[in-house]
Amino acid sequence: MIGPTGKIHARYNKIHLFDAKLPDRVYAESKLVKAGKKPVTVKTPHGTVGLSICYDLRFPELYRRFARVGAQMVFIPSAFTALTGLAHWDSLTRARAIENQCFVIAPAQAGSPYPGRKTYGHTRVIDPWGRVLAESIETLGPVIADLDFDDLNRIRQELPALKHRKIV
Repeated sequence: MIGPTGKIHARYNKIHLFDAKLPDRVYAESKLVKAGKKPVTVKTPHGTVGLSICYDLRFPELYRRFARVGAQMVFIPSAFTALTGLAHWDSLTRARAIENQCFVIAPAQAGSPYPGRKTYGHTRVIDPWGRVLAESIETLGPVIADLDFDDLNRIRQELPALKHRKIV
């Protein structure tokens, strides 16, 4: 997490590595990258942010942990494959926002970063109700959305999902 002055405020090392056998190819991220060991949140002037990366999106317990420590926003920069993105990106990004009552800010690589791989794109910002506030499907450039923290607080008051006891 880099602040407005260029200072590094936090560093997150991806916990869940993408090791998958898909119809188009095998991915073995663990052969190139060492997995991180701990979740990271950062307090900013705009609220607390949970940091995650790409494949982490498939592990809801990480995002619940962010919510339980007060995160109002989660960042999920990603390079979902075209295949998995088409099937799951919309559902998973909305689910993380809804179930954890937070804003999801998900920059997503689009196009073909190198031969043999096509990424899904669909950079988006989602509110705690699951509404896509802004999205860029396959183009480069900024995606801008107003985050209504009063709405977030209202949703957390009306549906106090984070106050229930843990089952496990």
